[in-house]
Amino acid sequence: MAKRTQMPKKPRPVGKGQSKPVGKPASRRAASPTWLLAVVVGAVVLVVAGVIVLQVQSQQRSTTPSGQIGEGAAWGPAGAPVKIVEYSNFGCSYCKSFALGTGMRLRAEYEPTGLVRYEFKHLRLGSPGPDDASNAAECAADQGRFWDYHDIVFAQQGVVRDPFGKAALKQYGAQLGLNAAVFNRCVDSGQHMDRVLRDSDQGRAQRVTGTPTFFVNGAQLVGDVPYDQFKAAIDAALAGAAK
Repeated sequence: MAKRTQMPKKPRPVGKGQSKPVGKPASRRAASPTWLLAVVVGAVVLVVAGVIVLQVQSQQRSTTPSGQIGEGAAWGPAGAPVKIVEYSNFGCSYCKSFALGTGMRLRAEYEPTGLVRYEFKHLRLGSPGPDDASNAAECAADQGRFWDYHDIVFAQQGVVRDPFGKAALKQYGAQLGLNAAVFNRCVDSGQHMDRVLRDSDQGRAQRVTGTPTFFVNGAQLVGDVPYDQFKAAIDAALAGAAK
């Protein structure tokens, strides 16, 4: 007998009550590990890039000098035709009179012009209190507030009982809204006392024996110089620089 040829069975259509096979196609399951790998690699790249950026920023901060004379205890551009250097002491009454009088007027008139570079330097006179105030002023300079702090310290001289005590010096910083943790640590540690000593040594080398003493393009002025006299010295220096 001849064998009957069997016809291939057709797939049965899905009818009611039947469900399609559950699961993703094999091709999708194969692509899943690749997708996860791409995500992981991308995340690693982002983390590494972030670390590099933080390292660069940290290096930039560590190499940027803080509280420098040219940035903190000075006003006016470094290349100005007239350079004034003041040697002062926060415990000196003549320095206070100058700072809150002629000094403020000079700053208001000449700082906007760019014609004058004015640098403040510390001269030690043997009393530790004003030295602590000098250090604190440089701590304020680290946060860009030297001149504001300078004005407060002089204004408190002779007004409060202990104007140069650590508590008072920290309170002045609080009045200016300085970062208290950073500022107070700087004050307590005497962080910038080396600058105070260096300024004083420079003054002694120039035979400065009292405060305030000024050099206007090298010409010396001593004492609580009246505004008109100081302005005349600046005008003469400007005229000389123009020749």
